Amino acid sequence: MINRDKPSVVVASGRARLADLLSKAPLYFAYRGPHGEWFKSVAERHLEEARWERLPPAESRVATRRDLLTGGFIRLRDTVVADSGKCIWCGICAKACPFSAVKYAERKYVEVDYGLCADCGLCNAVCPVEAIQMPSLPDGYLADLVKTSPGSLKFICDYAFELEDEEGVRVKCIAAIPRQYLYLAAARHGEASAHCALGESCPLWPAAERWGRGLAREGKDFVVKSEVKPLEPGGRWQSRMLAAAVGMPVGNVEVLQGCTLCGACVNVCPTDALSLREFELRIVPALCIGCGLCAEKCPEGVMRVSESPSPAPYERKTLFRDAPARCSSCGKSLPYTEAAARKIAERLKSAGLPHDHVYLCEECRLKRL
Repeated sequence: MINRDKPSVVVASGRARLADLLSKAPLYFAYRGPHGEWFKSVAERHLEEARWERLPPAESRVATRRDLLTGGFIRLRDTVVADSGKCIWCGICAKACPFSAVKYAERKYVEVDYGLCADCGLCNAVCPVEAIQMPSLPDGYLADLVKTSPGSLKFICDYAFELEDEEGVRVKCIAAIPRQYLYLAAARHGEASAHCALGESCPLWPAAERWGRGLAREGKDFVVKSEVKPLEPGGRWQSRMLAAAVGMPVGNVEVLQGCTLCGACVNVCPTDALSLREFELRIVPALCIGCGLCAEKCPEGVMRVSESPSPAPYERKTLFRDAPARCSSCGKSLPYTEAAARKIAERLKSAGLPHDHVYLCEECRLKRL
């Protein structure tokens, strides 16, 4: 009997035709390898996590007579779903998408243009908070695979599942895997990998290539190796934080000279990685997702953002420090820095406006009135 209400669980012993699998359900959890019973028990625990009513139909399909008899015309795509209600407005999904399919307007909406979407799932991989999700890769399912895997965990793409004899857990495209789960899987057994069958010739390679930047490549595999540590993945954000401890790259923010400590970067940071205290700009590396919003909003243009592993990801560190400006009359500390006072005075002066008051405290200003 065809079951269209929940995914199918497939344990394959050889190459499997995707068309045959998709005739049973629009999504499936599949595995090929020696630990079929383990995989089946994990997958069956997470069948209810696929919420089909939230997915858009494959609109371009024309229903045949067979579809009308079997219900195939109502088949839904295994594709990403965006939820603006969960969005933290970092914009990483739109910046990462190689097919320009994610439509994003800060604090307004995040949507997927399914006419452009190639179903690679890269937006699912980079989203830190499950605002974009791939139904065939629910986070609970991935965490369960990591926690219970009897050996090194390996993911294989659909092309590998159909064209090769490679063993592993099926994913539609390796670009859809949130990388923190790969790092935590490596921490459990020392190594974890993702297999890309077609490599540069794959139509989804632009996504897989972006996803794999910074990872070691061994043939067709992207590989993560780690010192074995007893780390237990949880939700997507918690797993991301844990993965930072075993070498997953985090945001790396650099502040150049010219910073006025105005706080604009702190106000827009979607994860509260940045803070301003006592004329110091500080960061907790593990909280930084490298979205670059701070650099985009910096009025002085002195911030640079990249990604790299952090040797102490949970320790708060100082990015920039400055001394407070002082009242030119009484010497009292002013509530802004010397650099900020200099910038403000220069701009007022260039505009032909009074500027001496910038270096006066409130009391001394009143005395001069």
